[in-house]
Amino acid sequence: MKLLILGEDLVAWTLGAALASTGCSVRMTACELPDAASEEVEPDLSRLLVQQLEAGRLQLQCGLTTPADQPADLLIDARDFVCLETLRKAVEQAGYPRLVALVQPVPLGTTDRLQQQLNEDSVQPPRVVFWPNFIQAGRALQSFTRVEQLLLGSADRQATEQIKRLMLPFNRSQERFRVMTPREAELTKVAINGMLATRISFMNELAQLAERQGIDIEAVRQGMGADSRIGFQYLYPGCGFGGEAFLQTLEQLNSELTSSKAAHQGLLTSVQAINNQQKDLLFQKLWRFYRADLAGKKVALWGCSFKPNTASISGSPAIHLIEALLAHEVQVVAYDPRALPALNKHFQAAEGLTLAVSPEAAAKGADAILVVTEWKEFWNLDLAGIQSTLNQPLLLDGRNIYDPQALARQGWIYSGVGRGQVV
Repeated sequence: MKLLILGEDLVAWTLGAALASTGCSVRMTACELPDAASEEVEPDLSRLLVQQLEAGRLQLQCGLTTPADQPADLLIDARDFVCLETLRKAVEQAGYPRLVALVQPVPLGTTDRLQQQLNEDSVQPPRVVFWPNFIQAGRALQSFTRVEQLLLGSADRQATEQIKRLMLPFNRSQERFRVMTPREAELTKVAINGMLATRISFMNELAQLAERQGIDIEAVRQGMGADSRIGFQYLYPGCGFGGEAFLQTLEQLNSELTSSKAAHQGLLTSVQAINNQQKDLLFQKLWRFYRADLAGKKVALWGCSFKPNTASISGSPAIHLIEALLAHEVQVVAYDPRALPALNKHFQAAEGLTLAVSPEAAAKGADAILVVTEWKEFWNLDLAGIQSTLNQPLLLDGRNIYDPQALARQGWIYSGVGRGQVV
């Protein structure tokens, strides 16, 4: 099958690499592969892209215009949502391929409206489907090739069969396809993210209550997750969630809900408000500990990406935290295994911000350590050795990766999220 993929982000590159590896001829509207250290790819994905490019199954073209002798069977639009007119023009420039798939979250009804407009434009209009992606930053390739379920919004049997055939290499062990109407699929995609965000914010609310009452939220989390009706996924309290796709779909769903005639401040408005408030949590703890006297203090910030195993800082609590610290004349020394180039680009060498080569280097001479992202390399560090290099053994754990009792025995001043230690 000949594919044309629009977009240059993690989703687009993952689709391109994975589908090319199954024998498809894939063209992408990019001039070159992204740098292996960029936010747009991950190490295993970068290697696969190079392999497919060298094999000739992946081709790069600058721009959208399709050569007349290379018509695409399927146009996959992996860009963040653009207006209907832009989508319409893209299909026209691509030479009206037989099938068009939208894979990013879109406003409800977009797929049907695009189909209607294309029906007016062409005698043999393309069939349009909504094929939502569930690609996860940090494990992009694995999350696409070993997906738990495949959703497809399609009103055309032939289009459905084409997408099923395309995904057959990743759907052999058991049937994972769930086909519904385009509007149902559009709502399902944003509803899933809305539910996950709600679970996180609910746990953050409980963590606040637990901390006030001297209760360890970890014990509560274990008890809740053991209930089969609830489970353990997305029950971790922390210093706020990020991720462009996650935040955008939450914003979209909230907008859809509040745009009705019965508009009101609903559940998802509170979910967003709690998350925004949670991103300020570590700063508030630091502010209270030093009684508002922060100017000139030095803080080590461990983890800048919005989640482990990704170089992306999109929506990361670290951004909000660094901005607040710099505004109060705090010296920030940040370390992250992958996200420092993105952080440096975002802050453009801001005065007061230094990038470190290791967590130990970041902590040297610091007045506090703030853990923002739960990278695996932070879990078993020589904390006793690190403690000896600090001005103050203050550790504010925004991801609850350390044992409060164990750190207290080592002489740390420790505060997690809802672990019962008020700072």
